[in-house]
Parts: sequence; C-alpha cells; structure tokens
Amino acid sequence: MFWLLSGQLIMFIGIAAIFPIAPLYVRRHGGSSLDIALFIAAPLLANTLVQVPAGRLADRIGRRPMLLGSRALYGVVALALFADAGPLWLLATLRTLQGASSGAYVPALRAALVDLSGPQRRAERFSQLQACEMVGLLVGPFLGGVVALWRDSGVFGVAGLATFVGLAAMRRIPETRGARDPSAAAKARLRWWRNPGIIVPCLGVGALGTVFSMYDVVWPLYLSARGYSSLLIGLTISLYAIPILVLARPGGRLADRSNRRWLMVGSFTVTAACASLYPGLRSLGPIIVLGSVEACAFVLIEPTLFAVIGDSSPASQRGRTMGIGGLFEFGGSAMGAAVLGALYGVGEGISFWGAAAALFAAAILCAVALPPRPPVGAEPGVTEVTAMLPLDS
Repeated sequence: MFWLLSGQLIMFIGIAAIFPIAPLYVRRHGGSSLDIALFIAAPLLANTLVQVPAGRLADRIGRRPMLLGSRALYGVVALALFADAGPLWLLATLRTLQGASSGAYVPALRAALVDLSGPQRRAERFSQLQACEMVGLLVGPFLGGVVALWRDSGVFGVAGLATFVGLAAMRRIPETRGARDPSAAAKARLRWWRNPGIIVPCLGVGALGTVFSMYDVVWPLYLSARGYSSLLIGLTISLYAIPILVLARPGGRLADRSNRRWLMVGSFTVTAACASLYPGLRSLGPIIVLGSVEACAFVLIEPTLFAVIGDSSPASQRGRTMGIGGLFEFGGSAMGAAVLGALYGVGEGISFWGAAAALFAAAILCAVALPPRPPVGAEPGVTEVTAMLPLDS
C-alpha cells in the first residue's frame, strides 16, 4: 500500500503540472479557442471510453501489467510532447493517447487498492488516495507555472519524469489479482445494474463528478464577477483543499466504522445545501467559510462510495466494476462541464441550483438503496493479499 500511494503521489504531482499550461501550449502552436477545447476535452473523452475495457483487462491479465504498462506509455508520450515536434494535430493526437493511457490505469489502481485492503479499511485507503491526489493538485500546477517560465512544453517533461520515478516505486507492488476461479459462480455474468452496492455508488460518483466539473468551469467566473483577482481565486481553491487533506484519514476511518448509508445522505445533503447558497453570497469571507464546510462533507463521499463498490464486487471482477465506477465518474464530469458549465451564461444561479439538485437526488438514492455497512470479515473470493482475514461464509 505504501508503494502504491507513494507512486501515485509522485506521478500525480507531475501530471497536474500540465493542467494550467495546456491552453498556453496550444495557443503558442497557433491553435484557436476550439483547438484548445479539443486539446483538453479529447483526453477526457478517451479516458472515459477506455475505463470499462481496461477494467476487464485488469481482471484478465492482472493489475501489475496494467499499472506499469499504462503509466509507461503515458511517460513515453509525455516525453514526445516535451520534444515539441510536429504539427498541432499530431500533438493533439499524442495528448489523446495520454488520456487513453490514464483511463487504462485508473481501474487497475483502484482494483489493486481494494485487493490490498481488507473490508474494514477500504474507505480509509481510498481517502488516503484522495489525499495524495489533492497534494498533487496543490503542488503540480505551481510547479508547472514555474517550469513554463522556461518553456511551456517543459511541463510534459516534468510529467514524464515524475511518471517514471513513480513507476520505480510501483514496481514494488505485488500482483494482487487472485487465481482465476473456474467455478460456475465465478463465471456468472455480473449484472451490476441490479446490484445496489455497485449501481447506487456509481450514480453517486457520477453526480459528484458532474458537480465538481461544473465548479472547474464556473468558479473562476463566479468570483471574477464579484471583483476578485486570479490570485484570490487560486487561494480559495487551495483553502478548499486544506480540510480534505486534514480530514482524509479520519474521514475514511469514520466511513469504515459507521453506517455508510446515512453518512452519505448527510454528506450529499450538506454539499447540495452549500451549492445552492453560493449565488446569494458576495463577500469573500462567507464564500470561503461555506467552501470549507462543503469540503468537510466532500472528503467523505468519493472514498466511501468506491469502498462500497469494492465491497460489493466479486474478487474476479473488481477491475471491471472499478472501470464502471470510473465511467460514471468521468462521464458525469464531461456532462457537468458541458451542460451545467454552459448554463452559467444563461443565469448564474442555474448552474449552482442544478448542481444542488443532482446532489439532493444522490442523497435520496443513498437513503433508499445504499448498503449501510461494510461486510464483517473478508468477502468470498478474497485474494491472497487479504486472506489473513477470517472468511465470512
């Protein structure tokens, strides 16, 4: 687990360095606003589309080949973009290939995390993963800005270097996929849409992705309309991350020890209430306070929901179910940016109130159907990594 999280932390710092610089990179190559949008959107679309096939492949050939192979491909492509050679269409194609390699990596990462953690600590482990990514989002963009002072394509060199350093750590991870079970039960078709332990959290992470991609689009516009500078806008984002970093581990432990159904109902309701209140605020102080409250609720949601998916998945099909969760998450992100983000131009409150409606709907769904507690002991079909726990027949 240490090597898994350490490798992810190092890689994500480098990858996050690309985020604020990518539009400038396209602009220097003579790209239009449409070219910039496609350069950013195409990797996200590729990421979304490969989630489920990559998850199936992780179940078939193992976690390690997918973890190491997909990230090695990402690093090679990053170095090709750093070379900065060729027309813009070729560079955009390489960037889309990066998105596909990232999509192939995520289900294997989450499946390996589930394999390496017992049912009583899965939410805590997903919280630690979330904290690693939050550190990357805090440090990476600043690092990218510094490197771009030298050369904007340098951010791809940083991403490639960080990827290969992270791979050195991840090589220490054992293969966690258990031996294939030839029994009829293991070969039975996974009807995930009928399993509330899979479909309900998938819909929940879809709602969450929709809302926070909306914030990516709307938040700078929202604060700019109130007269705040880009420096203060960046500060609010950094302050939002602080509660997530501080509460990640205790929040995960709480999710592992409490009734997850009502924990999610409360968390979704708080985030929905916060989203609905933003349009009425003008002063920066109340906005920051409301954002801190929202962050305290947000930190519980994604780790808990992915822990429920892990608990509800057969060991032989965890890669696939994590890919399905990623499909909902990234698909929701695409919809949130495209629909709720665009509605901000119609009316400021529409985007926030639409986000609140999605979160309230998720709260109702969790109240009705989310499994309330993690299983006691390990689930049948557990891999050797967690076989030290007593089996619950």
